[in-house]
Amino acid sequence: MALEGADAGGRGRSLVASALVVALAAVSVLVARAEGAPVDVAVSEAPPPAAMPAAEAPPNPPAPAVSASASTAAAPTPGPAADPYAGLPKVVARAVQELEAECRAAEGRPNWKPGTLAEVVNVSPDGRPDYLIDTHAIACDGGFTPWIGSDGFRHILFVSTGPGRWVRAFDRGARGFEIENKGRKVPQVIVFSHSAYCTRPNPERYMRCTQVYEWRRGKLRKISEDWFTD
Repeated sequence: MALEGADAGGRGRSLVASALVVALAAVSVLVARAEGAPVDVAVSEAPPPAAMPAAEAPPNPPAPAVSASASTAAAPTPGPAADPYAGLPKVVARAVQELEAECRAAEGRPNWKPGTLAEVVNVSPDGRPDYLIDTHAIACDGGFTPWIGSDGFRHILFVSTGPGRWVRAFDRGARGFEIENKGRKVPQVIVFSHSAYCTRPNPERYMRCTQVYEWRRGKLRKISEDWFTD
């Protein structure tokens, strides 16, 4: 019995000693943490869970493909061609078109510059513009020129008879054509004509005459005619 008591007492002391060791180990861990010393993993707490990897950002979507035609700037569209008859009354424009048609009928190509064929003149006393087409200013390239004859170049004169109205007062060939209005109340149209258009007797067989016209009572009237002797 005495031996059993001694064994029991020894086991009790062993348990007390083991508990004391564990307590001292726990105190050592606390002290080490407070002082920043390394801690024995065997007696410390379980390691913290591993950090989750950071989520990757989704890749940028590819840029849309651009076709060569879309990347190239569109070429500017040319504007409409300028109207060669711009600014001319309709009756004057039609007379120019008649000349062009005559040239094409002669298998030619009409060639003239806008602003040079129809000249603004002053014949009527109403103060509105009159128009003179002098065919010196138009060519018929590659064909027979139908507005030139033995009597000279064709001249077409349009005289104003009111707002927006013009009459074709003169239309035939002439060796020369002048409008004289300097110092005159009534402008005069001086025409150097072939003898075929002269009306006075011509015993000397002159080839030209000088005719003077004035705009009177709504018409271009001849007031004189003389043979040209030079």
